[in-house]
Amino acid sequence: MQLFCVPHAGNGPAVFREWADRLVPEIETIVVELPGRESRFYEVPYQRMEPLVNDLADAVIDCLSVDRSFAFFGNSMGSLIAFETLHEIRRRIGREALHLFVSACGAPQCQPILPPMGHLEDEALISEVDSRYGGIPAPVLADKEFLALALPTLRADICLLEAYPQDGHQSLDCPITAFAGRFDATIPLEQVEAWGEQTSGKFENFVLEEGHLYLDSARDFLLRNLSQALLAAALEERGSQ
Repeated sequence: MQLFCVPHAGNGPAVFREWADRLVPEIETIVVELPGRESRFYEVPYQRMEPLVNDLADAVIDCLSVDRSFAFFGNSMGSLIAFETLHEIRRRIGREALHLFVSACGAPQCQPILPPMGHLEDEALISEVDSRYGGIPAPVLADKEFLALALPTLRADICLLEAYPQDGHQSLDCPITAFAGRFDATIPLEQVEAWGEQTSGKFENFVLEEGHLYLDSARDFLLRNLSQALLAAALEERGSQ
């Protein structure tokens, strides 16, 4: 099967390093690389969800194999991108994903609990991002040249999230598994549990003893869960054919 991974705001494929090597061989890992980061650094990042999803759906549909199932994993902002892309793929070609995994993100129908910050001046925006999410090392904060280069993409991602509509969503048919950090002050756990309203299939929710950023610290748990869930779903799908 194919697993498409979508990173969180301001980040690129590097956050999923080693995933392809750590997942079972039956799962082909395909990491989404959006404009404005890593090898696409000089491309203009998206600031609205609709054009991003339209272009990503084009790319994913071109990658889909007719004889293999596919699934999505999204982290934070990547969860909403994955969710919208699955809707667009279903609308265009009628294919439903085997599974959707969402992480560190409230359900799309939920209103953010924190005020917008995309309009803030550069230094204030960096300070607010560090205060809310943590994880910006001191050497990076001190590197003004690097921050000046990275900030436009991070700001674009934040503006994309803040412009995202919280209504009008139809539920998916595929199972959804949600992961959340118990100590994540940006996403109430009830908003993560609300992902269950976005599927007519099975829903599971795992609360980790983590904050918002746990792709590295909880990697073993995440990869083990993904492998088990996808292999079980594939067996069930094969048995129903």
